[in-house]
Amino acid sequence: MKPLIILKTMLGLAPNCKKVNDFLADYVDGTLPEKTQQQFEEHIGMCKCCGIYFDQYRATIDLMKEGQEVQIPSELVEHTMSFLRKNANFTRK
Repeated sequence: MKPLIILKTMLGLAPNCKKVNDFLADYVDGTLPEKTQQQFEEHIGMCKCCGIYFDQYRATIDLMKEGQEVQIPSELVEHTMSFLRKNANFTRK
C-alpha cells in the first residue's frame, strides 16, 4: 500500500480491509455511494490481499452465472438425509 493510503486508513479517512469486505457485495451490485465506491476502488488497487480476494469474489459470481444444473446421485441424497435424521433429529415434513 502507498504511505498516503496507509495514513488515511489509520486515521479512519479511508476504509480498511474489513470495511472493504463489508461492502463488497454493494460494490458489485453498484449500490455504493460515489465517494465510497472511489475509496473502495482505491483500496482494492493498492491492497494486494483485497485485490486478490475481490478478483476471486468476482470469479465466483461469474462461475455461478455460467453454472449448469448438477444432478445429485440419489444415493448421496439418501445418505445425507439418513445422516441428518440420525444425528440432528431431522424429520421430513
